Amino acid sequence: MTHRPAGSLQRSSKNKPRRPSPASHEHLRPRRSRRRRVRGLEHITGTCPGYNLGKAYKRVTREFEKEFRSSDLTLAQFALLVNIGRDEPASGSDVALRLGSDLSTVSRTIELLVTRGFVAQERGEDRRVRLYRLTAEGRAALAEAIPKWRRARYQVLSRLDHRSWRRTLRQLRALAS
Repeated sequence: MTHRPAGSLQRSSKNKPRRPSPASHEHLRPRRSRRRRVRGLEHITGTCPGYNLGKAYKRVTREFEKEFRSSDLTLAQFALLVNIGRDEPASGSDVALRLGSDLSTVSRTIELLVTRGFVAQERGEDRRVRLYRLTAEGRAALAEAIPKWRRARYQVLSRLDHRSWRRTLRQLRALAS
């Protein structure tokens, strides 16, 4: 037997760990079936309106939310103030219809804006209908947020030429109607 210094990691050939055979590594190799593509799926993701509009929505929303981080308003609150202010007084149903949202979601957000003093509410001729108007505080919050909206809009649309955007906007409106 040969003399080895203390702490040496060398082993005699008798005590060497055996290398596993290549067959024992099969569990480490990716299975071909996992890497195989199902034909036609690229067509679905490439042409599906829901998939592509959803992807674009997420990208655009991220850009606007990034710009609105320093605002007193969220993007949803900004959209509500814009839609209330564009045609005052506005009913919750009118605003929900313009936003393509449901009345309960719009009502919850409007109530928050009322609590914050950005929106005033009153009863309509039909006592069941609530009408909303912007307050001076709401107009000020909107005025502060519009430049942020413009910057975000510029960032998003900088990838498109004006004619492409106008055509896309017409098509989006057709889909939304």
